[in-house]
Amino acid sequence: MSKKYQITLTPVDKYFFGGDMKFKVGNKGEEEHYASYIIRSEMFPQQTSLLGMLRFLILKNGGKEVFTEGKIQDPEKAKDLIGEQSFVVDETKHEKKNFGKILGLSHVKIRRMCGGQCIDLDFAPLFKEIDFSNSSSGTYNLKPFCIPDITENDYKAKDGLSTLLTDGVKTYPLDEIFKENRRMGIDRNINTGKTEDNAMFKQISYRFSDKSHYCFVFDVEVSEGFALDKYNGQMVSVGADNSQFIISISDTIVTNPDIKPVNNAVYLLSPAFLTQEDVRLAKFAITNLVPFRFLKSTLANTPDSYRITRGGLGRSKRYELYAPGSVFYFDTEENRMNFINKLEEKQEFRQIGYNEYK
Repeated sequence: MSKKYQITLTPVDKYFFGGDMKFKVGNKGEEEHYASYIIRSEMFPQQTSLLGMLRFLILKNGGKEVFTEGKIQDPEKAKDLIGEQSFVVDETKHEKKNFGKILGLSHVKIRRMCGGQCIDLDFAPLFKEIDFSNSSSGTYNLKPFCIPDITENDYKAKDGLSTLLTDGVKTYPLDEIFKENRRMGIDRNINTGKTEDNAMFKQISYRFSDKSHYCFVFDVEVSEGFALDKYNGQMVSVGADNSQFIISISDTIVTNPDIKPVNNAVYLLSPAFLTQEDVRLAKFAITNLVPFRFLKSTLANTPDSYRITRGGLGRSKRYELYAPGSVFYFDTEENRMNFINKLEEKQEFRQIGYNEYK
């Protein structure tokens, strides 16, 4: 048995969620394309960051006999609370991981509070009405559309596409919800990455707009008998630059408005890990790729204590995930079901809120 809670994260001020951009230029390499003196936050937190936040929240509230002054005092009790290590990917067998009391997370959404009403917003399909000649027609959400003939000279795969959020009825542009917060700095050299007085960079963080009250929301499943809501109202850190949030934890689960499915397609509600072979099951897709990296940590042994420290953190290799809102169309029901099976068999991704679909 287990218990589900719903968690909201309300930012205290601006926030910065790290991506794959770095202050690095010069030598050629696989990361050169992602180097820049302009560093931009992601709008949404990574699921691995939410998992890390929960693990640390549980650990620091585990009592002085478990964790105090930044050190793990009892590794066995800590392991029972949060597991022995953070999220990892094993591409040979995609099995669920042991995160102690945390059994699983849902993908993160935006909650909009307006006039006392609570509305959850999910990613809308990356779709626009397309009208090409000599193409197959169909319906999506009861609206007519045409699958384009990609051999046409004027075909542009991403023309007119934009990422939107939806409550199942209306769509919301991202710039209506998120607001940029720009900061100029003069302490980091673009070529060396070192702190220097005459260097310059630009950092773009985000905050929610003032039009309505917004917050992040997701569900978490924990072991039976473990009361997560006792941490309600605490301040937590997610992301970089001291990005702080007020956490609200409730055992009342508010469900999303229903988004109509489509018979011959699958669309992603969260980023998804898929191989090229998996994607080839689709006849046609409207999609983007997003880079994915995460920090890895273990309960590392030191001479006099156990601790999770920066020295014990490692950085994963870079993955490419298919962006939320991606739509995959299928010419047979067999291929569609096989594709769904491929999404679901990546169990460690599903466990923390990736590979979720409609």
